[in-house]
Amino acid sequence: MTDQKVETVRAKWPRDYAAKITIELIMLLRPACWQIQVAGSIRRRVQLVGDIELLCIPKPDAFGDARYFERYMARLLDANVLAKRPNKRGQVSYGMKNKLLVHPASGINVDLFTTDAENWGMALVVRTGPKDFNIRMMTRFRSLGMQGHAYGGVTDAQGQEIACPDEETVFRLLGWSWIPPEERR
Repeated sequence: MTDQKVETVRAKWPRDYAAKITIELIMLLRPACWQIQVAGSIRRRVQLVGDIELLCIPKPDAFGDARYFERYMARLLDANVLAKRPNKRGQVSYGMKNKLLVHPASGINVDLFTTDAENWGMALVVRTGPKDFNIRMMTRFRSLGMQGHAYGGVTDAQGQEIACPDEETVFRLLGWSWIPPEERR
């Protein structure tokens, strides 16, 4: 029953409550991930949050099968631990890099993003946000002749990919000092 979806709920939850659910989800997803971290408004320490955003690097099974993460997710959907939810246009968005979900027990929307180790830093900065910060960041990259990518990585003026394995690399490329998540506006 992995095609089950639920309607999107527009609500806000206290950060402490959402953070508790986040910890449960991270513990649940950790066996299928090389790395997993909270992003979005919870990481920015916003007091009322509209969703839980998680970024992860999926891992293959012991035999190297990259489909392990997808099979793991399918089991969570079958068990109704998580459920698919529609995007703003009413369409289910459940792909390899972006999964719009809901945690049925709490009703909190969950956005699960995947990346790889080479692009972890850029993906984490983007998924931490907020939107206005990301707009300024992408504008700055363009002014430097580079292009930032929402799913991770940066391309230089010659079209070469620049690895961004951590957030510090992203800020260094921007020519900015480190900005803690809670100060990103």
